[in-house]
Amino acid sequence: MEDAKIHSQKIKHEAIELLKTTKLQKLLEQFGIVDLGGSFDYDLMVDRDLDFGVAVKEVTPKMRAEIVSTFASQPWAYGINMIDRVNFESLSNLGAPRGLYLGLSIPFPKERWNIDVWFIVGDDLPEDMMGQMIAKATQEQKDTILKIKYELMKSGKKEKGITSAEVYSSVLNKDIRTTKEFLSK
Repeated sequence: MEDAKIHSQKIKHEAIELLKTTKLQKLLEQFGIVDLGGSFDYDLMVDRDLDFGVAVKEVTPKMRAEIVSTFASQPWAYGINMIDRVNFESLSNLGAPRGLYLGLSIPFPKERWNIDVWFIVGDDLPEDMMGQMIAKATQEQKDTILKIKYELMKSGKKEKGITSAEVYSSVLNKDIRTTKEFLSK
């Protein structure tokens, strides 16, 4: 367990430094109300991954171009991916929100960071149901979540965008206590 906690603290410290260096939050605030959530907010980081939500009044093609241009012009922008689920019908059934997705890759300091940003049309962002569940979790449950996520990451069995939510739900709703139990569910 100690290795997982040390790793998580190291990753979170890197994330804080990345945010200071890139001024990413300030850049996002040009477009709307910003929320940095996910494992950073829950203090359960194992991956170099940050999740932002941005409440915006609208997503127009002009605004979409401005968002992409703003981030593409940053010296730290290694890669950019954009999906417009406002002005176009979804081409997948992944259950992603109706919004503009911006995926950024940033090398920092020498590792690749994935930044997921959802620009959601509305006065505010939707409630973070998972965050509410994590806030009510015991320290033992949080430790179990961190340990399982860490062990899955170390063994190459952690799938970006899917595994964390499954681990949170399994530990909090199904009383899963080990990685072995999680994998056999």
